[in-house]
Amino acid sequence: MAAPSHPIPAEQQPLRQYAELREAVLFRWPTLAWIPYLQRLLAVWGALAVGVGPLVWGSFAGDWSHFTLAGVLGANALLGLLLLHLYLGWAYVRRRLAQARIPYEESGWYDGAMYVKSEEELAQHRLIVHYQIEPVLQRLRRSLWSVVGLSGLAALLWPLW
Repeated sequence: MAAPSHPIPAEQQPLRQYAELREAVLFRWPTLAWIPYLQRLLAVWGALAVGVGPLVWGSFAGDWSHFTLAGVLGANALLGLLLLHLYLGWAYVRRRLAQARIPYEESGWYDGAMYVKSEEELAQHRLIVHYQIEPVLQRLRRSLWSVVGLSGLAALLWPLW
């Protein structure tokens, strides 16, 4: 993707930010097919559950049902933070691509400027948003809601066990 010539420094150009995000190891996960994506999320969730296990055991030693529920809640909270991080990264790039006018810094925080995209550039960016980024954001929203739902179920089961 050749970036159009404009005054925006290369690292602040929306197309370059999109390409960098798409290539970043962690941020690439939501772009994978469903099975590899879910495998990675489950692996992270399992590692988090094992990681919070000793902390939870200190509070619920011998109480296996609450130990399990607390482990699920702890792993879900941390996985939710990871998913939120991914979502915010993709949403930032989405916003930069979809905007007709984008702010940028020429050499530092003190000399900001505004760049107005051409109609052709804006149309290209919005196609990328619609066909490439929106499906990723939708997948991340579904994942976040699934984690919230599982956490809600664990919280509802807490007093029953």
